[in-house]
Amino acid sequence: MKKFLLAVMALAMGVSAHAMTGDVNGDGEVGISDVNALIDCILSDTITDGADVDGDGEVGISDVNAVIDIILGGGVDDTITPRDIELDYSELSEGTEVIQDDEDALDYGDYVENTTWSTTVRITLDGETATVTGNPSSVIVSTDGAHVTVTSAAKRVRYIVTGSTSNGSLKFYSERKFQLQLNGVDITNPHGAAVNNQCGKSLYLVVNEGTVNTLRDGENYAMVEGEDQKATLFSEGQVLVSGKGQLNIYSVGRNCMASDDYVFVRPGTKLYFNSSSGHGIKAKDYVHIKGGVINMEIAADGAKGINCDSLVYITGGRTTIINTGTSRAEVDETGNPVTTGAAGVKSDYNITMTGGTLNVKCTGDDAKGINVAQPLLFTGGTLNVVVTGKQVSVAPKGVKCDTDCMIQGGSFYSCAPNGKALDVDGTLTIADGYTILTNDDARLVEVIY
Repeated sequence: MKKFLLAVMALAMGVSAHAMTGDVNGDGEVGISDVNALIDCILSDTITDGADVDGDGEVGISDVNAVIDIILGGGVDDTITPRDIELDYSELSEGTEVIQDDEDALDYGDYVENTTWSTTVRITLDGETATVTGNPSSVIVSTDGAHVTVTSAAKRVRYIVTGSTSNGSLKFYSERKFQLQLNGVDITNPHGAAVNNQCGKSLYLVVNEGTVNTLRDGENYAMVEGEDQKATLFSEGQVLVSGKGQLNIYSVGRNCMASDDYVFVRPGTKLYFNSSSGHGIKAKDYVHIKGGVINMEIAADGAKGINCDSLVYITGGRTTIINTGTSRAEVDETGNPVTTGAAGVKSDYNITMTGGTLNVKCTGDDAKGINVAQPLLFTGGTLNVVVTGKQVSVAPKGVKCDTDCMIQGGSFYSCAPNGKALDVDGTLTIADGYTILTNDDARLVEVIY
């Protein structure tokens, strides 16, 4: 492999000379002279070409601020047209999934097929009521209207849920791993999580083929002392998602899906996350997307599509994240102000992508498409990142690596017209056999094998 250090990453404010936004005096550059030219226009009431920088049909102080934003953010190259990234619900051909059959393998237990489910409990939701059938003596199911609480010490239990409610939920206290089949459900909990798993064991979430399932939380969560409740679908243990149905999760209170362990998404799954309050997927140990079609719309300030305290693996499927959130001002534990930016994918450790497609579009100010604390390893698949927001508190970045970035295959595309497409604090290493395209001021980087 050869090391390719992009010298353009060190350029501070190079803005090339075309007809460009902010070049009010027409000298081919955007700088303080353009601020002065705009002020002269305003004071003399003489409007020149290019003075309407923000395009609102008027010339005023907002145009001065727009020029300053361009200078601080490094300029805008009008020759860059970012790729169009939109939600994609089209069918995805993924081939036949390989299911781990080696009992000694670390991921053997991630597959619902590797457990024989000997007990079935059926839960039917109907408006303000819930009906439960098939529960053995070792499974206690209580209902309060359509709010269902399961307490179980039994092994290999499968819960099949159908029906709808606008005021209900499913809550599990289990000593063992269990399977939850969604078989055409629509659950809204106005006061918290729609599905709340207080078991630290595996939750096998199976979305039955041919069904559409919807989960919604409430804006204000009714908390129970000593218990977490972090999302519309929350689990203390792993969330292992399979099945070929459709699952839609909406959050107006917290996150869409959260696990205090890890999240594993398998091929064939169809997921849609919509959050105006938090992240799409939040996990502590790792997130592994092996396949499926995932679409996310995230609108909360400072929120991420995928936010993991540790590792993110993408080995297949097609994931599309549209994040319109901007930065969020906070105060840290010492009382100092901090800024939390929105992002498509954020990992506090590393991100590895070996296959599949990841599309990320962030439109809010200060946002980052990919934000990784430890190395980013990209060896295959297709990555498309577009960040269109401007700098208010921090510079927008397409892909931000706090340490190293290694690109060894696939198709890598990042575009940030108002910031940097690729910002690597460590070493950027690109393996032999690539074609690289980049513009002069590092707002577009494309690596193709």
